[in-house]
Amino acid sequence: MGAPDEDVPPPPEVPAGDGEIPTRASVPPEALPSVKASPPAKDPVPRVAVEVLSGTAGGVVGATILGSVGYLLGSATVGCDECLVMAAAGAAAGGIIGIPVGTYAGGHFMGGRGRMGPTVAGSMVGWGATFLALTLVNSGGSEAPPALNAALFILPVVGASAGFELSHGKVLRNEAAMQAAPAPSVQVMPVATYSSKGPQLGLMGSF
Repeated sequence: MGAPDEDVPPPPEVPAGDGEIPTRASVPPEALPSVKASPPAKDPVPRVAVEVLSGTAGGVVGATILGSVGYLLGSATVGCDECLVMAAAGAAAGGIIGIPVGTYAGGHFMGGRGRMGPTVAGSMVGWGATFLALTLVNSGGSEAPPALNAALFILPVVGASAGFELSHGKVLRNEAAMQAAPAPSVQVMPVATYSSKGPQLGLMGSF
């Protein structure tokens, strides 16, 4: 004789509705505890624009101040015949100093993390490119238009901004690498043992 069939409970009834199956609400990856949302990258265009403007303003202000100082010193020492040479030398020194200083100040004002050294190096590369371009466009017995010669002096400002931005990116990459690297941990705990010589105490560490 076979065993009697056990009573099997019927499946639960599904309430009548519009026929849609309820679904779970989706959770964004940023809300999960194991996933960290990275901060949105800032648009570098406004910062670069401020760097170019502040670098140009710094060059003009530096050239004006040191050029005036050179003119006054020249007129008081070598006379007015050569004071223009002193003024030109002072203006050149003021432009060389003012462009990277203005670029660095404008970049940090906009939240940049660039360094002064690369900013100065980029400006010097731009000065070299300016003098080379002036030599090329004015060679061959024909001089370039004054507007073109004046426009070439924007290259030191562009070089200073490029140096600042490159160092800015390097600083951010180094900080991200340091945050991603696991922090070294050292744990030390006391240990008690018993041997033939009696109880002994020691320290056990993990690195």
